[in-house]
Amino acid sequence: MSVNLSHLPAHLPEGRSGRILALAITFLLVLIAWFLVSGLLGFHAREDASITDQKEILLHTQALVDNIPALKERYEQAAHNANGDSPLLAESSRETALARLQEIVHDAARGVQVEPTSMEPLPIVHSGPFEHLGVRISLTTNWNALIKLLDTLSVSTTPHLLVDDVQVQAAGTSSADEATQGRTIDVSVTILALRDSRSDAKNTTGRSNTADTTSQP
Repeated sequence: MSVNLSHLPAHLPEGRSGRILALAITFLLVLIAWFLVSGLLGFHAREDASITDQKEILLHTQALVDNIPALKERYEQAAHNANGDSPLLAESSRETALARLQEIVHDAARGVQVEPTSMEPLPIVHSGPFEHLGVRISLTTNWNALIKLLDTLSVSTTPHLLVDDVQVQAAGTSSADEATQGRTIDVSVTILALRDSRSDAKNTTGRSNTADTTSQP
């Protein structure tokens, strides 16, 4: 029994067209492999950059955290050993003292060319004769500007300021100045100052005496 194969179609072209088809298939496979490899390399590069950014943020944040105990100690010593200029907020009321603290922080930020994106007053905390007044600010800046701002706040003497609860993370968007000024970061930080709560009693007594004097014939 014989089978006639003359009617079966050829599955692949032969000759010149066959070689061209083979080259085209080979080129396509190489192109697909190149896209896969470049995609993997790009993914690893992005992961490495993210890890580097996180390590840098961790190192800078740890350095800031390490300085907080020394700043607190200096802050408390200044508050209890006032000589010459008062290390306390000298305003006569809580409202004006808090407004003054916000003004000081805003001026310090603008002095290092940083504009806070938000500034939130914190609840007043009482500790003996003192009141702890604070503001929480958020800003987007770079490491150099942040260090300058923290230095400016820490050397303030009228009043003495305490920097606390510094939180730093890489900014979600990049800046055109990153090449010269460093990585852009989002920062939130609390700034505290003290006020003598006995000022309220003194002011109340003063107003009462003035009212009594005025009412006398």
